[in-house]
Amino acid sequence: MDINEKILELKVEEQTLQQELSDWKSKTPSGNMGKWHRQAKLDSINDRLGEIQKQIHFHDSIYLSNEIYKQSNTI
Repeated sequence: MDINEKILELKVEEQTLQQELSDWKSKTPSGNMGKWHRQAKLDSINDRLGEIQKQIHFHDSIYLSNEIYKQSNTI
């Protein structure tokens, strides 16, 4: 799989998680179990979102370093 394809997949997943996060933030919990479930879900989504963003940054940096390497070899 190409790095660009991997980055695109990760960005799509990031957008999906962002949408899911905003949906859960807008929901009103009912009772203590509802509050607990909502907070647990928000924490879970935030954790996954953080991991995805780390992977995007990692793959972006690899892509950038590969481009710099290619340019240095053409000079």
